[in-house]
Amino acid sequence: MLNFPNPKPLRLFVSNSPSVNPLPAKPLSVGSEQGLVGPEQFTFLADLIPQLVWITDPTGFHTYFNQRWIDYTGYDLAGSVGPDMWNNLLHPDDQARARQIWGHSLATGADYEIEYRFKGKDGAYRWFLGQARPRRDEAGNIIAWFGTCTDIEDQKKNEQELKQREQEFTTLADSIPQLAWIARPDGEIYWYNQRWFDYTGTNLEEMYGWGWSKVHHPDYVQQVVDTAKAAWPAGQPWEITFPLRGKDGNYRWFLTRVVPLRNEQGEVVRWFGTNTDVTAMRELQEQLERAYSDLEAKVMFRTLDLEREVKELKEQAGK
Repeated sequence: MLNFPNPKPLRLFVSNSPSVNPLPAKPLSVGSEQGLVGPEQFTFLADLIPQLVWITDPTGFHTYFNQRWIDYTGYDLAGSVGPDMWNNLLHPDDQARARQIWGHSLATGADYEIEYRFKGKDGAYRWFLGQARPRRDEAGNIIAWFGTCTDIEDQKKNEQELKQREQEFTTLADSIPQLAWIARPDGEIYWYNQRWFDYTGTNLEEMYGWGWSKVHHPDYVQQVVDTAKAAWPAGQPWEITFPLRGKDGNYRWFLTRVVPLRNEQGEVVRWFGTNTDVTAMRELQEQLERAYSDLEAKVMFRTLDLEREVKELKEQAGK
């Protein structure tokens, strides 16, 4: 956006434009008490910067466009000036919104800012960031609007690609059978997959940061917190098993595995963790342990019975 000092009154004349109500036929002058920017310097500056540059009168009637506007739209100054030409070049889905926001700025004097799609001379639309600020006289009255349109097509494409990757990641993360989460380098968790919320019955606001401790079993939570606080600075993968409370109030056992994600410099930029339900495995293990204990007891008792029988046989044989 162009930032002008508190300049002297603007004088602009657009030739060969019979539809325009011309201002005094003197060249445009922008400057301060220390000096003026004459028409040649202003034109050079306006054509040099990478934005489309435009000026309107206080009512929003466009009276000037720089060369980059002409090069992009294919319209010369005579074909571009007026109150509606710029809006007609916008994407149909953006026209009403742009007119409403521009109308608000004209009515209130508030700075103008909007993202919209402009059609080029090749018929293709590109995204632009439109910005404008009013220029006022010494009494505070708006005497002109200075605006720019900055091409943000590449930025928009990058944003769209990022959103698509985020959506793909979310879809993948919600498809795995584990509860999953992501934390900052200091361990502050800022993202969970949907399975976490479905199991715990919570939301991100409740779980953000260290809120996860609310769904841990009181007999184990301190051990988990201590383990986590010791693991973050170490920067190494770690794991731990503990019970988590479900939305039904019952606890199930989970194996948590956590790995660091690093940047090109090897610095930990975030942590990725999963919680795998191992309740059935633990129950099976406990059953096996009980069965093994029962088997050991049976073997021991049987051994004692055999020893007793052997002793009795020896005693009978000795008589």
